[in-house]
Amino acid sequence: HRPIACPRCSSVDTEVVSEFGSTACKASYRCLDCLEPFEYFKCL
Repeated sequence: HRPIACPRCSSVDTEVVSEFGSTACKASYRCLDCLEPFEYFKCL
């Protein structure tokens, strides 16, 4: 799958924290550069 960019610093050095965020259509990620946690809408 393609790299997910951080919405804060635009780095693609991110990791999946959880495949499911607050809803089933979101995944939780963390940026490894600025350490910002963020959610990403998954393509279903």
